[in-house]
Amino acid sequence: IEMRTYNTVYGEWKYFTVDDGQIRLGSGDKYIVIGTIEAYNKFCAYFGKDAILPIYIEVDDGIRLMRAINREQKQEVPQYEEMCRRFLADSKDFSEEKIKEAGINQRFSNDGTIEDCIRDIKEAIKQQLL
Repeated sequence: IEMRTYNTVYGEWKYFTVDDGQIRLGSGDKYIVIGTIEAYNKFCAYFGKDAILPIYIEVDDGIRLMRAINREQKQEVPQYEEMCRRFLADSKDFSEEKIKEAGINQRFSNDGTIEDCIRDIKEAIKQQLL
């Protein structure tokens, strides 16, 4: 369905999603997939845009950076160089231009409490299912 290659400080890392028959859209089952905007676009092309509900969670850059630093500090061997590379790459991968091009109109803020963010997402999913 889609494949991405990241040029990390450790070399190339590849991630992909393959159609192994487990996603059966006509069955009534619901699925959650986490990915980039590029992956979202490829899922839409593969399954059809009507079958996909984007849940775009955004966080202020300062909060996102502080959370990344806090997570990295807990590692046995922190990899700050890779953390910084990912932060900068995410800024490009999730740019306003790419969000707009993908037609993602609804956003969910994770600047506050996780409970508020989850509540808002649940409500959006319920509305989509009606």
